[in-house]
Amino acid sequence: MNEARPLSESMLPPGSGASFAATRHAGLARIEPLTAAAENWLHEHVAEESSWDGAAVVVEMRYFADLADGIIAAGFTFERDALPN
Repeated sequence: MNEARPLSESMLPPGSGASFAATRHAGLARIEPLTAAAENWLHEHVAEESSWDGAAVVVEMRYFADLADGIIAAGFTFERDALPN
Protein backbone atom coordinates (compact mmCIF):
# COMPACT_ATOMS: atom_id res chain seq x y z
CA MET A 1 0.00 0.00 0.00
CA ASN A 2 1.29 3.46 -0.88
CA GLU A 3 1.77 6.05 1.82
CA ALA A 4 -0.50 9.04 1.59
CA ARG A 5 1.14 11.95 -0.20
CA PRO A 6 -0.22 15.49 -0.28
CA LEU A 7 -1.59 16.72 -3.59
CA SER A 8 1.37 19.07 -4.01
CA GLU A 9 3.79 16.11 -3.97
CA SER A 10 1.71 14.19 -6.50
CA MET A 11 1.76 16.76 -9.28
CA LEU A 12 3.60 16.76 -12.59
CA PRO A 13 3.99 19.60 -15.11
CA PRO A 14 1.35 19.60 -17.85
CA GLY A 15 2.31 17.23 -20.66
CA SER A 16 4.57 15.13 -18.41
CA GLY A 17 2.40 12.02 -18.20
CA ALA A 18 0.14 12.78 -15.24
CA SER A 19 -2.79 10.42 -14.72
CA PHE A 20 -5.47 13.01 -13.91
CA ALA A 21 -6.31 16.66 -14.49
CA ALA A 22 -8.58 18.52 -12.09
CA THR A 23 -10.28 21.84 -12.66
CA ARG A 24 -12.52 23.97 -10.50
CA HIS A 25 -15.76 25.52 -11.70
CA ALA A 26 -17.49 27.56 -8.99
CA GLY A 27 -18.07 25.05 -6.15
CA LEU A 28 -17.42 21.98 -8.30
CA ALA A 29 -14.32 20.01 -9.21
CA ARG A 30 -14.01 18.15 -12.51
CA ILE A 31 -11.59 15.22 -12.34
CA GLU A 32 -10.57 13.98 -15.77
CA PRO A 33 -8.58 10.79 -16.32
CA LEU A 34 -5.68 11.24 -18.75
CA THR A 35 -4.73 7.56 -19.09
CA ALA A 36 -6.64 4.33 -19.60
CA ALA A 37 -5.52 3.09 -16.16
CA ALA A 38 -6.79 6.30 -14.54
CA GLU A 39 -10.13 5.99 -16.33
CA ASN A 40 -10.49 2.38 -15.19
CA TRP A 41 -9.68 3.32 -11.59
CA LEU A 42 -12.21 6.16 -11.63
CA HIS A 43 -15.01 3.92 -12.93
CA GLU A 44 -14.16 1.23 -10.37
CA HIS A 45 -14.19 3.63 -7.42
CA VAL A 46 -16.87 6.22 -8.25
CA ALA A 47 -20.54 5.31 -8.46
CA GLU A 48 -22.14 5.28 -11.91
CA GLU A 49 -24.94 7.52 -10.62
CA SER A 50 -22.39 10.26 -9.92
CA SER A 51 -22.26 13.31 -12.16
CA TRP A 52 -20.19 12.42 -15.23
CA ASP A 53 -18.98 14.71 -18.00
CA GLY A 54 -17.73 12.25 -20.59
CA ALA A 55 -14.96 10.27 -18.87
CA ALA A 56 -14.59 12.92 -16.14
CA VAL A 57 -16.45 12.95 -12.84
CA VAL A 58 -17.80 16.19 -11.37
CA VAL A 59 -17.99 16.50 -7.57
CA GLU A 60 -18.68 19.22 -5.06
CA MET A 61 -15.44 20.74 -3.75
CA ARG A 62 -16.14 19.32 -0.29
CA TYR A 63 -15.66 15.81 -1.75
CA PHE A 64 -12.58 16.59 -3.83
CA ALA A 65 -9.98 16.06 -1.07
CA ASP A 66 -11.22 12.56 -0.20
CA LEU A 67 -11.36 11.52 -3.85
CA ALA A 68 -7.92 13.04 -4.57
CA ASP A 69 -6.49 11.24 -1.52
CA GLY A 70 -7.79 7.92 -2.89
CA ILE A 71 -6.38 8.64 -6.33
CA ILE A 72 -2.97 9.54 -4.89
CA ALA A 73 -2.97 6.54 -2.54
CA ALA A 74 -3.51 4.33 -5.60
CA GLY A 75 -0.26 5.73 -7.04
CA PHE A 76 -1.69 8.17 -9.58
CA THR A 77 -0.60 11.76 -10.19
CA PHE A 78 -2.30 15.03 -11.12
CA GLU A 79 -1.19 17.69 -13.58
CA ARG A 80 0.39 20.67 -11.83
CA ASP A 81 -1.82 23.75 -11.82
CA ALA A 82 -4.82 21.57 -11.06
CA LEU A 83 -7.66 23.57 -9.52
CA PRO A 84 -6.20 26.97 -10.50
CA ASN A 85 -8.95 29.11 -8.91
